[in-house]
Amino acid sequence: MTGNGLRIMVVEDDFLVASKLASEIRANGDQVVGPFADIQDAIGRVSVIQGAILDVRMQGGTSFPVADFLADCGIPFVFLTGYDLRQIPFRFQDRGVFAKPSTASPLLANLHRQHDAILLEGEDSLDAVVIEMLRRARHLMPDDSSAERLVEGVLLRAIAEAGNRLQGPAMRSWLMTLLRDEHQQRGRFHLH
Repeated sequence: MTGNGLRIMVVEDDFLVASKLASEIRANGDQVVGPFADIQDAIGRVSVIQGAILDVRMQGGTSFPVADFLADCGIPFVFLTGYDLRQIPFRFQDRGVFAKPSTASPLLANLHRQHDAILLEGEDSLDAVVIEMLRRARHLMPDDSSAERLVEGVLLRAIAEAGNRLQGPAMRSWLMTLLRDEHQQRGRFHLH
């Protein structure tokens, strides 16, 4: 584990398994988001997490829609399943797949490795900064649409002001300052 705890979402429809995982996650120094037994509820909370543990089978369906959303957002996740591991689609083969029953320790170690790798890969890449801006904007604004408009306003302003003059950490710092300024100056404009 890194020195900082992660916000880990638990998507599990078995109450006892979810409770046990939540307790072990907290004992490891991470925070628990959820648990969620409904995949739509889980997708609605993705903006506040840094990793997820997904039960494959969920109330007659699967957690694959959550996994696809997490993959699109660049958020680490692992699967926990009591079913045949061959049921995991090929697109998720690079993710950790753990068989039930399992303690949280190996799942969390995998999530922390994925998270650390993402940080090392491109914490100052434009994609990583925009994803972080969206997450922060979702905390500032009352809904996803207004958060997206806020970030769009920041990016349009950045394009107009900078072009290609900034890269790396300077770009990240500058864009986060623009996000804060845009919210303070025109946050209400983005609500409509």
